[in-house]
Amino acid sequence: MTFSRIAFKMFKADVKKYRLFILCNLSSIAILYSFISISVNKQFMDTSIVDPMISGNIYAPTFLVLMFTGIFIPYSQSVFIKARQKDYGILLTLGMSENEVRNSVLIENLILCIVSLIIGLVSGTVLSLFFLGFIHNVIGFNSVNIAISLSSYKITTMYVLGIFSISLIVNVYGMIKSTVYDKIKYAEKAESGNHYSIIFSCVGIVFTIVAFIVMILFYHRNSNLCLLSIFFCLLGSVLIFFNGEALIEYFQDKHYKRYIKNVFLLSDIKYYYTKNKKTFFTTTWIFFTILFLVMISSVIHPCLINNSFSYHPFHMAYGEIKGNFEPLRDDEIKSIIRNNGNSITTNYTVKFVRNNVFTVFCVDDVNKILKKNYKIKSNSFIYVYPYYINDGFEHNYNLNISNINIDFHKGTKEFIKHDTIINPLFGQINCISQNIILVNKEDYKWITLNGIDYYLKGTLHLYNFGNWHNSNGIVNEVWNKLMKKNNSGKDDARFYKISSRIEAYNIALKGSNFLFFIVIYACLLLYFSAIIMIHFKLEMEYKDDKRKYFSLYRIGIREIEIKKMISQKILMIYFIPFVYAMIINIAYSYYANSSYGYGVIGILYALITSLIFLIIHLIVYKLYFISYYKRVISELSLD
Repeated sequence: MTFSRIAFKMFKADVKKYRLFILCNLSSIAILYSFISISVNKQFMDTSIVDPMISGNIYAPTFLVLMFTGIFIPYSQSVFIKARQKDYGILLTLGMSENEVRNSVLIENLILCIVSLIIGLVSGTVLSLFFLGFIHNVIGFNSVNIAISLSSYKITTMYVLGIFSISLIVNVYGMIKSTVYDKIKYAEKAESGNHYSIIFSCVGIVFTIVAFIVMILFYHRNSNLCLLSIFFCLLGSVLIFFNGEALIEYFQDKHYKRYIKNVFLLSDIKYYYTKNKKTFFTTTWIFFTILFLVMISSVIHPCLINNSFSYHPFHMAYGEIKGNFEPLRDDEIKSIIRNNGNSITTNYTVKFVRNNVFTVFCVDDVNKILKKNYKIKSNSFIYVYPYYINDGFEHNYNLNISNINIDFHKGTKEFIKHDTIINPLFGQINCISQNIILVNKEDYKWITLNGIDYYLKGTLHLYNFGNWHNSNGIVNEVWNKLMKKNNSGKDDARFYKISSRIEAYNIALKGSNFLFFIVIYACLLLYFSAIIMIHFKLEMEYKDDKRKYFSLYRIGIREIEIKKMISQKILMIYFIPFVYAMIINIAYSYYANSSYGYGVIGILYALITSLIFLIIHLIVYKLYFISYYKRVISELSLD
């Protein structure tokens, strides 16, 4: 019998391993492609079609999926090659050369990669079409066409082939370095040995604590330290998981009598822990990603809705620019509002003057309309950061402005900063710059009359309605008549665009719904991949485990005891990562939101998310355990 014939028989015997390997990789490729296809969709990323507050939500999940794929593909390939070590060792003992085995491994893995990539891209195309169809028809982005981009195929293919190639080189190198004996005995030696230490495990615990301390003490000063904190936490989890056996041995030494009473249970736990530490580490961070993403989207949803109120205190506002953009008459506005079944409750006008950088308001107008009590001396100003302090976003308030020089015909007049406030004032109105200053009445008149650079003189028209939820038709009709009256084109549309609460509310609602959809979409796919990863690992070890159960069965171990062993094994694989992920998720949920005043809400949503996920995870575990146990018992009975 030729070597190729022997290799083919081995392939037929282990065809399930190949199917699982392809399934693992195509799932990660499909997820990756579906997100990249949205990220490169020109219409979806066009700010004139989709608001950046909505389209920007795609970046974070795409980055996480890229990281996940970069971890998942090398993991599945490593498990697959190690599971095939014994077959490679047998081929070597039969006379096949190292070069022939190496070439066989390379060809085998390249074929599997290409098959996984092709099926993954096809599956990803279906997912992306569903994705685009959902946001087009359900969320309401009718301007975004359901289309496929060739660039998304190129990016996905290049990234996957790059990750796969690097992983294959590393794994093949490790295989070449091992001896024939190591290959044949890999099933008994894999991931075992004394390469662990209680010291490293304790260092990992210290690193994890340091990660939390960094968040507690320094996050408010610099949010970029979050990355440093996550790095320490990641490093800590590596040391803890890859030295977990040391904790079991520590318990054995300190509580020897209790260990002896449960020696069968604890030794079995140690055995399975040793073989699955990589799975524990990888699935922990997948579960953490799922929990954290759901928590963040749950917190952001009410935050975005609240911002539509905070940043739009008036139901409709637009700017008049003297000589450039004229307003509608009062009777026209009243007629539009009446025809749309609504009414005006308040109507204010406030003057402003601006140059290319600063917009100046009279403090008396601000106090009167917004019911404030700001006071400013002559030749001084209040600088305004037009933000809502608890809007859930980070803003840079470090603009160093101590004075402003205003040129007039006889020279320059200096204004000194009196104070700084954080207040959105009249809301987000495009014709007002982001740099706003307030001056007293006399100084405002002087700037209006004498400021050479302050050539834009305007008036804000501010309206509140009896029912702002029913103001969409009003806003659209007023805007169309304004554009027609002023003969304005697309170039003017953005600068003079009407600011309205109803539009902001609809955008926030769409944005939060879209974010929640992509998070649930990503999390379901990530969870599915994590379960496939666990299943893949269990299947790679199934023959050896069945042999162990059969030996125990023959010496008189009852089915109920074997059932307990299987239950403990699968329970450990499913829930050690979950518990660790839940702990770090609660910690990061608080500190990721505390800077914006949502720390307690973050913990609440983290707990709710963990509870829901726990119930789902318990159900999945139970179903998987029942299926696995029935399979083992039926095969033991047949044997």
